[in-house]
Amino acid sequence: MPRHVRLGEFLVGVAGVALMRRMFVGEDEDAVERLEEIRAIVSSDDDLYSLGVDVPVFDARSGYARWSDTYDQPGNPLISIEQPAVWSILDALPPGDALDAACGTGRHAKRLHELGHRVVGIDGSPDMLGKAKAALPQVDFRVGELTSLPLEADSVDLAVCALALEHVRDLDGPILELARVVRPGGRVVVSDLHPVVSSLGGAAYFQDAGGAAGVVRGYRHLHGDYLRAFRAAGLEVDRCIEPVFGATEAAMQGPASAFVPRAAEAAYVDLPGALVWELVRPR
Repeated sequence: MPRHVRLGEFLVGVAGVALMRRMFVGEDEDAVERLEEIRAIVSSDDDLYSLGVDVPVFDARSGYARWSDTYDQPGNPLISIEQPAVWSILDALPPGDALDAACGTGRHAKRLHELGHRVVGIDGSPDMLGKAKAALPQVDFRVGELTSLPLEADSVDLAVCALALEHVRDLDGPILELARVVRPGGRVVVSDLHPVVSSLGGAAYFQDAGGAAGVVRGYRHLHGDYLRAFRAAGLEVDRCIEPVFGATEAAMQGPASAFVPRAAEAAYVDLPGALVWELVRPR
């Protein structure tokens, strides 16, 4: 059954995170302000705080089918910090044969094409691929799964997999596939939701074109889980980047930034939101 998420519980949750993050480093006045916000919400007779939405949980294929029409709309705080970090890596690499695995609507495929790469984009959602193909007819887009990429071994110099591994229970299969298709000496760039955010309840929440809410089912992966999967696949870590949310991303936190903006800022600013790995397949 869908979880019915109420405005009041979301706002109290954000204020609670803000309170805990500043427990030993904040000012007493800030703590008092957070407690007063929480008290005002839970004791209010205003029906506004009881309003909510049903949020069903979808598997990746059906969830992204519903999300595809709105995915590229601005205001996604995770993409806001993830994309510059990933592009800082891509911009430093020479052009070659590149794979955008779980490419979605093609935002990284577009960047790779602009950088001069010969790009293949693969995704398990025909709906997301339809958007990518319409925007980038010059890129070779294919339907495929992360656990069975439709590419020959040793066929690309670079593989990118962005904000997708959260949706797989076991990292081993997808990481092995990324390593398989990359040539010796090639690079693998992986980004995902940071496990700190996952632990705080963060998820791939979306609203579709009709305004209905949903969440794509996700699984938390810790740093150790990634390192174990990388080692099993024979990949070496070159860099790990952990972009943090700033004031811009705190202002993107929906009702929190509208109703409790100071709590939203205290909860989100400097919180690591994305995890980006740059990996090498040794020669």
